[in-house]
Amino acid sequence: MLPDLQRDFASTLLAGSGKGASHIVADKLSAEARLAIYRHNVFTNLTNALGDIFPVTARIVGEAFFREAARIFIRDVPSTSGDLNRYGGDFADFLHAYPHARELPYLGDVARLEWAWHQAFHAADAGTLDLARLAAVPAGAHGALRFRLHPSARLLHSPFPLLDIWQVNQPDYEGELAIDWQSRPGQLLVYRPEAEVIIQRLPNASWRFYAACEAGETLEAAFEAAAANESEFNLQGLLLESVQSGIIVDFHGE
Repeated sequence: MLPDLQRDFASTLLAGSGKGASHIVADKLSAEARLAIYRHNVFTNLTNALGDIFPVTARIVGEAFFREAARIFIRDVPSTSGDLNRYGGDFADFLHAYPHARELPYLGDVARLEWAWHQAFHAADAGTLDLARLAAVPAGAHGALRFRLHPSARLLHSPFPLLDIWQVNQPDYEGELAIDWQSRPGQLLVYRPEAEVIIQRLPNASWRFYAACEAGETLEAAFEAAAANESEFNLQGLLLESVQSGIIVDFHGE
């Protein structure tokens, strides 16, 4: 019975209709009035949470557009966690399909970048790669190693210049406002090696290498993915840079 009551209440709360009010005991206020107050608080809190996570998205479309989109998202995509930090993971997909955003085809990808930033900010910390342990691996076994990225690392790929869009819409940005929409697609790495989240634009080869590592591929397979059509790909240089910057934090063998 309790699950049914919870479903009725949640449905009535979000959709504004249903049997949920029948479970509320009226006192000085009617059941409907009590539910309306609770509904207002829920929608306000979730809308504010989305605004905190997606400030660039909100800045692009304006407050009224954002709050209406958030209202429909909250109604149609119920939260599955009591932790507000976990709410909003489906907002980018929602914006991709949102009819009123069809003239902003990049909007969903911008939201995806902001969600990646949010995840990176709240991700677990990690130590640095043990170079002595790596040096002890026999040369013949290097190809079978599998490198692990920092827990905060998120890879994004988009046909749009996401980093430029994100930078231009920062409150303290004072540079050129024009965006070159024909160049610099969004092949990005978002990670937080220490206290600050970093958004880094990646060359094709580096992006493919990290994507292979993220997928659990061996060093040999990751190299092959990165070096495809890249005759000057420098694996040793990328590995050194990745360890020094805290992108790669661990490894294991077969």
